[in-house]
Amino acid sequence: MRNLIKYEILILFGICTIILTTSCKKNFEEINTPHTETTEATTPELFNLIISSLPIQSGEYSFMNSWMYPITQQAIVTAGAYPYDNAKAEVWSNFYSTMANYRLLQSRISSTADTTTMDNLSAMLKTIISYKAFKMTNYYGDMPYSNSGYAPLLGSNYYKATYDTQSDIYSAILTDLDWAVDHFSSSSNQYSVGSYETFLKNDVTTWKKFANSLRLYVAVTLASKNSSLATTQISKALNNPLLQEGEDIGLWPSNITNLQFQWRQWSFSANCYLRMGSTMWNWMSSSDDIDGNGIFDIRAKIFYEPNGDDNWVPYPQNPTSSTTSEGGSPYNTLRFTNWDTLRSGMHYSPVNLYFEQDLTSIPELMLTSAQVYFLKAEAYNRGIGVTANSTLAKAAYDSGIAASLNMWKGIAFNSSVWVVNKPTSATATATEIAAITANSKTSYNTSDATSALKQIYAQLWIDQYRQPFDAWTLLKRTGGLTPMSGDNSQYYDNNFGKFYKFLYPDDELSYNSINWKAASGGINLATTKLWIQP
Repeated sequence: MRNLIKYEILILFGICTIILTTSCKKNFEEINTPHTETTEATTPELFNLIISSLPIQSGEYSFMNSWMYPITQQAIVTAGAYPYDNAKAEVWSNFYSTMANYRLLQSRISSTADTTTMDNLSAMLKTIISYKAFKMTNYYGDMPYSNSGYAPLLGSNYYKATYDTQSDIYSAILTDLDWAVDHFSSSSNQYSVGSYETFLKNDVTTWKKFANSLRLYVAVTLASKNSSLATTQISKALNNPLLQEGEDIGLWPSNITNLQFQWRQWSFSANCYLRMGSTMWNWMSSSDDIDGNGIFDIRAKIFYEPNGDDNWVPYPQNPTSSTTSEGGSPYNTLRFTNWDTLRSGMHYSPVNLYFEQDLTSIPELMLTSAQVYFLKAEAYNRGIGVTANSTLAKAAYDSGIAASLNMWKGIAFNSSVWVVNKPTSATATATEIAAITANSKTSYNTSDATSALKQIYAQLWIDQYRQPFDAWTLLKRTGGLTPMSGDNSQYYDNNFGKFYKFLYPDDELSYNSINWKAASGGINLATTKLWIQP
């Protein structure tokens, strides 16, 4: 099942612009300035406005291409690009603007005569805010959460919200998701926002799976830090419906009239130097044959394309002074109409042009079924919330590989513009799946749980190719157990290995300085480790 945001969300972008510009400014104090404008929007409109905050922000795209990919080693850059802190203010503002609207809806729900009729709406809201808060705290660490967004309702005393620790934010998220899973209802007495429920189209079953799968994700992520909480929540998650193959949560523009990720195209066209790195190549090819004969993972030809000579050549993840300089211009939009234009001089395999070009089919993913299978595999491998069981871990691992191959092959096959190296079918063949599940490098190691765990992380890392923010969290919370190149590690350590978090926005340091200093000790460095890190 492909989960959609329908056309109505675009109608409300206009409302979003009006509300956000009049009531939710960039800095934290202004975001919480009392206002009345949002109260003029109906409850369905406000719900859809919260959904409309989900797309990746423009600065976030550029940070992904310039920093997240080389940090996670899912790809590499051949030259410098955007500043490290390019996304910090935009992402921060988006979240706290959304929190203000969330608090308003919470207030409306609590004033309802029979609040139980609003359970589905409450559960949907808690699920969306939990997703956004999980992503945010994995960017920033400690941040205002439990007291944020209240000033529009409660006044000036809430202008400057106190910070919550990342530990407390994780606990709060799990509390909300626990409530959501337990309260989604198919009862006819439930209030509905009708056609404004543009995300999962009032499909309560899918909403519950999303919430429960997100609960599993959060719980597994904190397992090494709070095993007691993780054990309880993982056990609950595994005893409730989870996302299954084909149920991939995200924004699917192929099914949303006029929804296009214009900023994604900009992030490639403007100052982008992405290439396939040697780390990913080593997990997808059994040899360095430039003709690609060693490729055993079909996702290699979906994520990347050959160089200007039609050869498969990775750029060293840790280049040296002797590394050949890159040439060509793979992300120039002239290639949209002529694939071979500007390919001359391109020595290394770039990230596939179609991720830039196709704005009407390729989705922005949030939580895939493959991720869920790999998280289950990790739980069974480590014995978190369940008894360790290598047989069940392998079954979940193999299911994750199949789900990932089917999703990515389907994305390429269903692309409206994909021509070169387009798959001939939307689903992976048994042979294509077995090429990974039976390969000596990637076949699940049932006799060595430690090695098998690294295999799980590697496949999760691969599936999250267009979710490098999740791969970054995986890298951090596992203490570097995702695939990494050991060659010339000093290059990586000096250029990418020291970045763990987003810097707090400058306006936050100015307008909420007391609370920020209380939480951070006045330190605002990207090298500060997060609580989830070992």
